Amino acid sequence: MGARVDQAWNPVTAARMPAAGGDPSAAGAYPPAPAWVPAGYAGRPAAEEPSGTDWVLWVRVAIAVPSVLVGALLMLAGIFYPHVTYQQETSAGLVTHTIDLGPDIAVVVLVLLALTALIVWLARFLAVRLILLALTLVGVIATLGQLGSAVSGIRVAYLVELGWDILYGGLLALSLIAPRPRSS
Repeated sequence: MGARVDQAWNPVTAARMPAAGGDPSAAGAYPPAPAWVPAGYAGRPAAEEPSGTDWVLWVRVAIAVPSVLVGALLMLAGIFYPHVTYQQETSAGLVTHTIDLGPDIAVVVLVLLALTALIVWLARFLAVRLILLALTLVGVIATLGQLGSAVSGIRVAYLVELGWDILYGGLLALSLIAPRPRSS
């Protein structure tokens, strides 16, 4: 087509360019195809990265990472402790029972990961993030209520839970307040 790079980004200028033979009247006969413009074209190169922080992405990561870690820990528990043996006192005497946990743990992990994937996908919607924020606030209030009457050893667990809930609630609030990043 013979256009410079800066002219190629402007479809109006590129459409007025003469054809390769140099005949200016041939320019109108060969308009650029509608699909030649890169995806996301709005007067700037499509290769520019969006600026700003995508808080929705961070919320989705904060949902996914703990669930994946719990799933991995459950799978490790299933590998190292595949069987549970216990004894039961009956009228006939002492009976030993063995339960195979392997398949049960695999099903639990698959259900956990499927539900996590669903919630991560749904977290891109504003209404779901509002519901998650409300549930997180209820969790913070419940943890604060239990923290006052907790034994000293359990207080640490409540403080960790409270810290996580506050961090997660902050991420949810930022995802509601801050707009998603756009290309600049």
